[in-house]
Amino acid sequence: MNKMLIAIDGSECSMKAVHYAADHFSGIEDLQITLLHVLPMPAVFWDEGHFLGEEEKKERRRFFEQWQDERRRDFESAFRRAEEILIKKGIKPGQIARREAGDTVDAADRILDETRSGGYKTLLLGHCRHDGAAHFIRGSVTREIAFRLEGTALTIVE
Repeated sequence: MNKMLIAIDGSECSMKAVHYAADHFSGIEDLQITLLHVLPMPAVFWDEGHFLGEEEKKERRRFFEQWQDERRRDFESAFRRAEEILIKKGIKPGQIARREAGDTVDAADRILDETRSGGYKTLLLGHCRHDGAAHFIRGSVTREIAFRLEGTALTIVE
């Protein structure tokens, strides 16, 4: 089976990768497409360097889980939209799977981990150009993956 991973974040840039897959890979019977949404843990949830008491740990965990649930609900429409794009072009619903990862602080690391552990032959990423300063200050998940990915075909759709 040909396994393809498409990392999506709901942006128009990531949806370009979904459109690309729909346009170029529909009709392939032994194709399995997994839509991956990575929800990095915001810095507000990180340990600030002091030991947390049990109550503080529980409260932080409750707050984080509530935040995660809200983001999942918000992202549901992006998953549905991506699935609709793929199905409209002829990819069968049974060929599409969803994965989400919220157990990370680094999106590139998590995408690379999923690519390796899932045995994907192809990784599709949507990428938007940013102005020069923003790109160098924030870095780029796509750039990081392009430098570190091994053994998997990478397609970057702009």
